[in-house]
Amino acid sequence: MESGAGKHWTEEEVKALLTVWSEKNIRKQLYRTLRNKGIFIHIAKRLQEKGIFRDWKQCRSKYKNLKYEYRTVKHAHNSGDGSKTMKFFCELDAILQYEPVSQLTEDEDSRDLASETQLVTSSASENIKGKPTSILDSNNPTLIPSVANEGGKHWTINEVKALIDIWSDKNIQKQLEGTMRNKRIFEQIAAKLQKFGIDRDWKQCRTKYKNLKHEYKIVKNCQDLGTTKSMKFFTELDAILGHTSEQSQKLENKESQRTTKQTNIKMEISNRDNHIPLEDAHDHLKIITVNDAEAGKHWCDNEVRALINIWSDEKIRQMLEGATRNKEIFEEIARRLMKFGIDRDWKQCRTKYKNLKYEYRVLKKKTNHLIDNPKRKMRFYEEIDCILRQQTLGTHSCKNNSSLISESFEGHAMNAESLNKRKAHEDELVPLPLKRSTSDTIGHEFHLTTKQKGSTVHLCGQETKHIQLLQSASQVPAGLPLASAFTTEMATAEVIKIGKKLYEGKTKEVYELLDNPGKVLLQSKDQITAGNAARKNHLEGKAAISNKITSCIFKLLQEAGIKTAFTKKCGDTAFIAPQCEMIPIEWVCRRIATGSFLKRNPGVKEGYKFYPPKVELFFKDDANNDPQWSEEQVIAAKWCFAGLNIGQTEVDIMSHSTQAIFEILEKSWLPQNCTLVDMKIEFGVDVTTKEIVLADVIDNDSWRLWPSGDRTQQKDKQSYRDLKEVTPEGLQMVKRNFEWVAERVELLHKVQSPCRVVVLMGSTSDLGHCEKIKKACGNYGIPCELRVTSAHKGPDETLKIKAEYEGDGIPTVFVAVAGRSNGLGPVMSGNTAYPVVNCPPLTPDWGAQDVWSSLRMPSGLGCSTILSPEGAAQFAAQIFGLNNHLVWAKLRGGMLNTWVSLKQADKKIRECSL
Repeated sequence: MESGAGKHWTEEEVKALLTVWSEKNIRKQLYRTLRNKGIFIHIAKRLQEKGIFRDWKQCRSKYKNLKYEYRTVKHAHNSGDGSKTMKFFCELDAILQYEPVSQLTEDEDSRDLASETQLVTSSASENIKGKPTSILDSNNPTLIPSVANEGGKHWTINEVKALIDIWSDKNIQKQLEGTMRNKRIFEQIAAKLQKFGIDRDWKQCRTKYKNLKHEYKIVKNCQDLGTTKSMKFFTELDAILGHTSEQSQKLENKESQRTTKQTNIKMEISNRDNHIPLEDAHDHLKIITVNDAEAGKHWCDNEVRALINIWSDEKIRQMLEGATRNKEIFEEIARRLMKFGIDRDWKQCRTKYKNLKYEYRVLKKKTNHLIDNPKRKMRFYEEIDCILRQQTLGTHSCKNNSSLISESFEGHAMNAESLNKRKAHEDELVPLPLKRSTSDTIGHEFHLTTKQKGSTVHLCGQETKHIQLLQSASQVPAGLPLASAFTTEMATAEVIKIGKKLYEGKTKEVYELLDNPGKVLLQSKDQITAGNAARKNHLEGKAAISNKITSCIFKLLQEAGIKTAFTKKCGDTAFIAPQCEMIPIEWVCRRIATGSFLKRNPGVKEGYKFYPPKVELFFKDDANNDPQWSEEQVIAAKWCFAGLNIGQTEVDIMSHSTQAIFEILEKSWLPQNCTLVDMKIEFGVDVTTKEIVLADVIDNDSWRLWPSGDRTQQKDKQSYRDLKEVTPEGLQMVKRNFEWVAERVELLHKVQSPCRVVVLMGSTSDLGHCEKIKKACGNYGIPCELRVTSAHKGPDETLKIKAEYEGDGIPTVFVAVAGRSNGLGPVMSGNTAYPVVNCPPLTPDWGAQDVWSSLRMPSGLGCSTILSPEGAAQFAAQIFGLNNHLVWAKLRGGMLNTWVSLKQADKKIRECSL
């Protein structure tokens, strides 16, 4: 799949791309400018004019793929092999006939991939093989605007010479050696470049500095190993960097041994009031948030360990082998990282994955030339080597890795409490957000500052109409000035640029995000309505309450495996979500008959319970009071949203999803002694993935909630509907009900009764089988412990371990893993009232005979036998799910996803057969 796409290009889309590509100006500017973002943004806009919605990354990726395939076929034709062909070869040949054609080797392809992920290859290094003549006429002005990102346009030789000349200044060298990311140093360098008539901003100077330094290190290492490798300006850079290599090595050794200390960090609030003297630059550090760019901030060791642990999963590894650019895979990895408290988006996960893989492959090729062990040249070399060799981690590695992962999670939790100064010698690039001029920025600009608990939003835009994302001054701790609160209590900072308003409803507004294509901002209003806005009142604080409830509910459903249009909470009154085309149907699920159902069904008494829950459909039409529809009416409408036709399969998916979502939330509210009577939800089609997802919001307007099952204690919006006359006292009562729900909705993420699985193995030879059980338990959020004991050789020790887990009162399921003659399961089952599950690791030779020792039990033993490790973990989860709503939710979500995948597979099979 295309990079950042998640969807193949159709034939019509490729034809449109080729049409734009064939234009003379576009063709000239694409020649030798593969990384110019502005060109591909322009191409994406041109495609939008033709009704094709692709972002610039997708356009660039398709351009490169087509060009690579063309060059391969062209080379085959030139070599006399006319059997090789491709689609659109004639069109590409007409476009590319003036460019030199050469076979793209494997090394070139890997370098091309590396340049996309790491952006470390400068234009100077590209010109080693020769200086191509420009096909751009000086009299023909460039029509495509440049983009002021960190790369921007390529540096000319004169510009690089001027940068190196400034870099050679001893004062500049001294400042650069101390801190590589000090904004003021690079602003000074940019100012000096302007004296030479070179207009580069500080971000571009910093990026070029780091690229040159990185490339120099690679060439220097190769030369030290006897490999012939060169680059432009190597002599000049060696004169600058040669004398600092030993000092840098000593600095790195000291830094690696230094214990982490909490550091007071001065953060930038504006571009003018944050001047830091150059002599004090090394005492200050700018915090780069996750959302700043695809690379964002550096990955610490704990985060990399967690990523490698997920990467080692067999299913993840198989999917990554098939499609390294599949967006859904990396979204799944990001979700798993989120469970460990690591907030990384899918782009960052993909970039880090590709960087690790590239670095490993480079070292692997040089292994024969290396005197030292390659593990000394790259961290986590052994773990990545095991993964990429398609081998499971050995016993020793598994033990070490599990301990490393546990340490990383603890360390990450500790780091969340205190900000740590990052090492200045790390070589990962840190691109920053794109600059936009005032004329280019449409809409509003927000500066969000997130504290440890909650978030504070500071408004930076100067438009007259503002979106209320600003936390009131009353919420700042007493005695702390507002300006001080912004500088001392914020942990991360991000700039969100709001575009045009896409939609405005009764209680919310939807805005596009200029810097995040495919995502929108949902902003809640302090407004409450009833009867299709026949009754409407302002309710102070409702926006924050609704946003809190929606965020908590969507996170709960995401953890259960439900696909939702929710990315993250953004301030007190807004959240970011994938952009969707909404399906104009309200899906209502009822457990108890009440409200409008009684009016439409005379004779049914209030309180009648539906088993299973009853699902109804209502067409969103305020003029006709949202009439009830049937599934047949939805199918007959023949809707198409974001390219997805709504047919029987899609209606069935939404119907089953509605029931599953209701059951998960119903089960989640039971520990709070609250009855979920009914609820309404809406679905949309994600414009990027073309999938049906739960969209809009789920707040206190969306359901009926009765504490203790008593209608008179209702805490939902029905209390507002029941007001005969709206008074300030009545609105305060409604607000108290909403606040009551907002306080308790956070408890839905907690469980009152803990649980545990204890896997007992007869010997360490069964460790691989036991690790699969532990891993499957982790998917359900169930802690799992591994123990080694033999009921044959040490029955007293086995019973001692059993008593140890019975004594602490935590509900436990024992899983007995013993091959050959299984005595472990029967002995445990006969001596404990806790559930015991046999999961023998059967072998091909004696497995048919050995299994009987797990199946034929004496009377009085209730020991079940499950052969699959995943099945044993699922069985334990089903036991715990009776009293643990979080485990039950994951089971229910898994059932739904299995059903949906089968339904979609059946649809594809029928379409192929037709």
